[in-house]
Amino acid sequence: MGARDYILLLSPLVVAIGILISSLLIKKQMQMTYNLHRREKALSYSLYSNAHLRDARLKIEKEFGPLFGIREAISMKEIKEKVGKDSEIQAAIMTILAHWENMALAIITGIADNEVCRDMVASTLIQHLRVFYNFVEERREKNPRVYINLVKLSRRWQDELGQTPHVDYNPVLRS
Repeated sequence: MGARDYILLLSPLVVAIGILISSLLIKKQMQMTYNLHRREKALSYSLYSNAHLRDARLKIEKEFGPLFGIREAISMKEIKEKVGKDSEIQAAIMTILAHWENMALAIITGIADNEVCRDMVASTLIQHLRVFYNFVEERREKNPRVYINLVKLSRRWQDELGQTPHVDYNPVLRS
């Protein structure tokens, strides 16, 4: 058996190895692209990536103070007083909550990645729901489907993160 015979025998093996290596490199590139897309999608849910959301958050914090400094749900009486003085506050609250509802829906339907979003914004989402829980519940009394994904995701993330159970902050009774 000569060198030419060895080359003819080894050629299919070399081609097969080349195909295998190419397949592995393509798979690795696809995984890297997928992970990059997951991160970019999660970043799009940042309240600072969108001027409208940023303005809404600043408006809310101007009226109520830093939201992470608030330890319990704001009463509807206080919210209504603030809205009575400036109707844009209700729009700002609804803008932020709608943003979180949209993100929750994207996660629940598999469009956005749960793990990446949770790691990036869970504490902010949970705190916003905690602070505006009475507002959410009042809206849900009129339409039980409103903010359903937001509430569901917040509860799931609280369980995953081992935070205070959601039952600890019930709505304040109206006066």
